[in-house]
Amino acid sequence: WHLHIYDIWLYLSKCPEGFPGKLIDDVGLKGYRIGGAVVSEKHANFIVNEGDATANDVLELIEYIKKKVYENSGIMLETEIRVIGER
Repeated sequence: WHLHIYDIWLYLSKCPEGFPGKLIDDVGLKGYRIGGAVVSEKHANFIVNEGDATANDVLELIEYIKKKVYENSGIMLETEIRVIGER
């Protein structure tokens, strides 16, 4: 499954302690990539497909972001997307 270029895939949310974008930025993940999925340089809440990201790239990046934010702040981010199907 491939996404189209410039698709924005994720908004990390449900963070009572503050803004998730700031938490992601605080751990230095703007521009971090797995495959074709990249944390946006403009707003860390978003994952951008640079043209060849697979669904697995996006899901792995989501998990990496959540892990790094949790290790740094103790806050577990949740996603507003629901994954259907197999990885």
